[in-house]
Amino acid sequence: MNDTLATPVWIQDPDDFYKAVEHCADTPWVLDTETDGLRVRQPGEDKAWYIGLMPVGLKTCFIFTRSMFERVRAAVEDLDLVGHNIRFDMHALNLVPRRAPVDTMVAGYFGHTTRRLSLDHFARTYGWSKIKTPDKIKQGRILEMDPHAVAVYLADDCLVTSFLYQKMMQLPHGGSIKKAEPDYEVEVAVHAMEARGVKLIESRLRALGSKIHGLANDSLVDLRSQGMTGDPNSPKQVATWLMSEGRRLPLTEKGNPSTAKMVLQRMADNGDSLALILLEYRGLSKLISAFIDPLPRLAVAGMLYPQVKTTRTKTGRFSYAEPNLQQIPKRSGSLAKSFRQCFTSSSGHVSGADYSQVELRVAAALSGEPVLLDAFRDLQDPHAEVAAKMLGKRVEAVTPEERFSAKAVNFGILNGMGAKRLSHELKSSYDEAARFLSDYRRGLPRLTEWMESIWRQAEVDAVVRTLAGRTRVFSPDESTRSAISVVVQGTAAELMRRALVAVENAELQPILVVHDEIVCDGFDNGEEVARIMRDAANEAFPELATVDFVANPGQGETWADV
Repeated sequence: MNDTLATPVWIQDPDDFYKAVEHCADTPWVLDTETDGLRVRQPGEDKAWYIGLMPVGLKTCFIFTRSMFERVRAAVEDLDLVGHNIRFDMHALNLVPRRAPVDTMVAGYFGHTTRRLSLDHFARTYGWSKIKTPDKIKQGRILEMDPHAVAVYLADDCLVTSFLYQKMMQLPHGGSIKKAEPDYEVEVAVHAMEARGVKLIESRLRALGSKIHGLANDSLVDLRSQGMTGDPNSPKQVATWLMSEGRRLPLTEKGNPSTAKMVLQRMADNGDSLALILLEYRGLSKLISAFIDPLPRLAVAGMLYPQVKTTRTKTGRFSYAEPNLQQIPKRSGSLAKSFRQCFTSSSGHVSGADYSQVELRVAAALSGEPVLLDAFRDLQDPHAEVAAKMLGKRVEAVTPEERFSAKAVNFGILNGMGAKRLSHELKSSYDEAARFLSDYRRGLPRLTEWMESIWRQAEVDAVVRTLAGRTRVFSPDESTRSAISVVVQGTAAELMRRALVAVENAELQPILVVHDEIVCDGFDNGEEVARIMRDAANEAFPELATVDFVANPGQGETWADV
């Protein structure tokens, strides 16, 4: 492919652009922008100053200033658009296309979830020349640059995106460009969700912060009274202190004493008070540094606009940044509820729903395991049913401890959990955990056989896919133990992607997708959100028709109520 530079053409008269659109009526158009920073989601922050539009297959790039772009906005929103991370450009322009744009970054991720996705990387991979990103653009100093230099760089980005789109389309059946089509609708829904934002109730956060700072200080005082003089967050200083107190610590792969959370938790479970205080202090310190202190700084007029990363994880699940609201405590009792009481919508009312045991339901359907299928069909407790099958007793005779153990295995084994990790979860010996795993495999033979077949195939192919076809490729030196997680967690993520689109299309205004939960702006819509989520999952894949993907509704004034 000839990869000479594109020709930038400045648009001074909208009629010149309209003529080009008419001439290329059946052609997709590449869109790209150059902005004065990366905070394009936040109102009044960084925006596009230069806009490039290029018909796919041509090397003429039409360049617009922002004021000129406003005069052709309606025509652009009616085009079939292509971009690389085009959701960023949609934010930078406040653009609402009439049809979901094709995103070559999203398509690349669909075909290989662990590959590098930058435009520079794709250019190097295919041997295309590409202009290096100017330092001033990296630094958000675009207004200091010569406009012609910006136009040349912008036109080059559009050209490489056009090349990439054509390269992908040349693959059989349009390759991942076609396979990823549902994801383009996801990007539109996520764009709308990011733009709505989440309201931070700062007065509640300040009160919670005072409480957590107080608890952290109490833990620090306890540590000092025990003789610790160093930094409790320093692994090296903590290890030195614990060993001076007569504690024996396991070694890391580099041969250093380990004070990792799992190590300290094991010590605390065995009655070590120093380890327990350290865990408490570290957990509280993390809450302060990750949420209490930064959240007010990230808020714009009381609203947070988190970045939803749809192409970052190995399985297809979303992740969050600025702030990472997925890491807000969920299972810390009253503390978790207090955190969630600090978040609401712009209207002050929220509704939503949470899938019930979605990953276990996916595994039950794909494996055909009758123990799980029967439990879900008969509306029974799958963890108690599994425990009973493992232990050879009636469900009524299963103790809470036995149910907890079965629950730990149910979820852990789908993520490649072995006996070592299970012993930590169950606070048991390695041998006890190994016996429990053995009983589990014997009690659920269909599930075990199905998982073994996934692992064997992954070992041979070094590839595993979700039901939608999203592909995880393993490198030669990687363990394929996570193959089950890709199939199960990844397929559950596909259900959530479809549910988000359905909820957005129903105009229920989602503001958050956290793991298996969708939170929306508005009151008294919880039941409707749950119904839409359930229908979206049940209609997604015929391979999952043997289970019902139930969602549990909730609503109220804050996220905690959902």
